[in-house]
Amino acid sequence: MYPIHEDETGLFQELAHKTDVIFGQISLLVIKPGCYRGNHYHKRKQEWFCCLHGKCSMELKNMQTKREKRIILDSERRKFIKVNPFEIHILRNLDNSSDCELLIIVSEEYNPDDPDTFKGEEF
Repeated sequence: MYPIHEDETGLFQELAHKTDVIFGQISLLVIKPGCYRGNHYHKRKQEWFCCLHGKCSMELKNMQTKREKRIILDSERRKFIKVNPFEIHILRNLDNSSDCELLIIVSEEYNPDDPDTFKGEEF
């Protein structure tokens, strides 16, 4: 995570450099209150998530090592979280009264003929 530079006029924060991400597309994900998105994995794609508004949890499970982790993404403390191939990921909105908005950088463009999205197992 890059430092936040703040003064009386506002703040500035670098989120990613070209060496941090592989660019294919940029997406916006909105999760309604009390809902979740995801519960899938990719075999090729890498994704980087940053919370722009609200707060959500990201649950990750590596399909090869079975290692699980839970990360809180919060617009108050912005950072990018990288999701690698074969990591099942679920994002849950933690706010019951407002949407959670996330910026996603994906390593390849979406192709409806080859979506590289596979249903994950519940965990």
